[in-house]
Amino acid sequence: MMARKLTILYGSQTGTAQDLAEYVWRESKRFYFTGTVMPMDKYNIQLLPNEEFVVFVSSTTGQGDVPDNMKSFWRFLLRKSLPSDSLSSVHCAVLGLGDSGYEKFNFVGKRLNKRLQQLGASILIPIGLCDDQHDLGPSAVYVKWLNDLWNELLIHAPLPDGLTALTESPRQFRWNVDVVTSSRTIDSHQNENIYHSHRDSIFDETTFTTAVIDNKRTTADHHFQDVRLISFNSDNLHWQPGDVLVVRPQNSDAQVDELFEIFKEYDFDFGPNTIIKLSEIDAEMPVPDYLNIPLPLKTIAKQLWDLNAVPRQRTFKLLALNCDDELEKEKLLEFSSSEGQDDLFTYANRPRRTILEVLRDFHKAAAKLNLRMLFEVFQFIKMRSFSIASCPEHGTLDLLVAVVQYKTMMATPRLGLCSNWLKQLKCGDEIQAVIKKGTFKIPTDLTTPIVMVGPGTGLAPFRSLLLQRRHQLKNRISSQPFPFTLFFGCRGEKLDFHCKEDLLKMEEEKLLKLFTAFSRDQDDKIYVQHRISEQSEWLREKIIHQNGFFLLAGNAKNMPAAVKKAFSDALNDPDYVQTIISSGRYQEETWA
Repeated sequence: MMARKLTILYGSQTGTAQDLAEYVWRESKRFYFTGTVMPMDKYNIQLLPNEEFVVFVSSTTGQGDVPDNMKSFWRFLLRKSLPSDSLSSVHCAVLGLGDSGYEKFNFVGKRLNKRLQQLGASILIPIGLCDDQHDLGPSAVYVKWLNDLWNELLIHAPLPDGLTALTESPRQFRWNVDVVTSSRTIDSHQNENIYHSHRDSIFDETTFTTAVIDNKRTTADHHFQDVRLISFNSDNLHWQPGDVLVVRPQNSDAQVDELFEIFKEYDFDFGPNTIIKLSEIDAEMPVPDYLNIPLPLKTIAKQLWDLNAVPRQRTFKLLALNCDDELEKEKLLEFSSSEGQDDLFTYANRPRRTILEVLRDFHKAAAKLNLRMLFEVFQFIKMRSFSIASCPEHGTLDLLVAVVQYKTMMATPRLGLCSNWLKQLKCGDEIQAVIKKGTFKIPTDLTTPIVMVGPGTGLAPFRSLLLQRRHQLKNRISSQPFPFTLFFGCRGEKLDFHCKEDLLKMEEEKLLKLFTAFSRDQDDKIYVQHRISEQSEWLREKIIHQNGFFLLAGNAKNMPAAVKKAFSDALNDPDYVQTIISSGRYQEETWA
């Protein structure tokens, strides 16, 4: 049969775009396409003009930024020297992943789609714009988008005579899983040695190890929200204000124990001490380097599989594969169908039901799992990023972390994987992490006024900046009073005024002009936007007359839009506001 090639390239910051690209690759096998799936930066871009069909899957990170593993690809694609017909032989489609809570929603996907057209590429179908804010997540868009893609591709590349599209992909599994040593022939002490020797193996070469120095609560004991100021050893580490610490969290011991208790109940012939080795099924889907060594299942369950994740549509399809219970299989197939998405949302997404709870609910289907299926059923733990809340001169690398815990219809509270992992760290515990550049472009001129808005844990990058500026200006503070302004908001002065002593001391030193908004300390709720509205004269002086910068950090939901309106009203000059936004003097760093 003549090769029918479809190349799939992705730009992924946390792994979601990679997961989706691999799903597209898997589904392409139903239509007998060949072709690799890989990060854009690993692809030889010189080959792109010779491709016939290409699918791009890309997320948008930060404030409209491209993912790290797409940067060099994107820089090349933006070269002005590229002829306008460079990609005239290429047929492509773009699927973007974003969050409509951000102003630059799916900015990268949109720019990529436009640039491909500028270089002469034919766009097979309109760009798909997945939205994390949708109840069903990305699947609300990509399910239909993918169906449209296959229909269009089959017009351009019809199936060979005598072949029909397969109803199931022949690549349901990415890799083979071989047992190196079974749980019956290795004792727990030996496993512990293996665990420690390989625990670094699932992190890449840019990772460093650091130890916890302090982990203290910054909110009142009786306050509903637990926020942590966690300090790590910063020896030989270098960063700038605005940079972020990227960590890969681990599952709790309780979750890992529960998983292996489920395995034991189902009488699986593998357990925590079983050592496995992955091998590729298809050269188009190689085993990642960090998994290309023998590993105990306990290591994988602790560090790789996200036991806290809400299962995706495909998980239910996989559980149905070998299920011989008619009732369970019928429900699983319903959840995995396009018609059953509302029911799936009600069952899984709305209550945030975890994969472990699903395995309990569908115990007859779960009892038919095997090792190869587990690597498809479980999502991989994704990296998390936190703004660094200190500067190197401070002596420690600090994070300001809100611990995520909330209730749904489920009996037990929902716990955020990463924040609760960080919460339980004790002095001396080591973690692995990476420092990466943040999105803020902070002026280097120490005389430039900077107005900051950082409610809640949005304070983190500004504490870093203020601590560094204090160090840099320690002999000049008295001659330049209040070069920095901070609007900080929280619920109550005695409840969640993070880093209060630091901020008040800086104000006393006349480094900082502090405006606080304690929303629940009076009958009428007062937020940072209200304080901004009150300080129009101060803002006009700092921003217009002294050419200052305006930086905002915090939750992306409602605050940024409210702050921008208050700021615009305070300056009373919409054209000027638009000018400083375009020039980069007004910047936002927000998160969902």
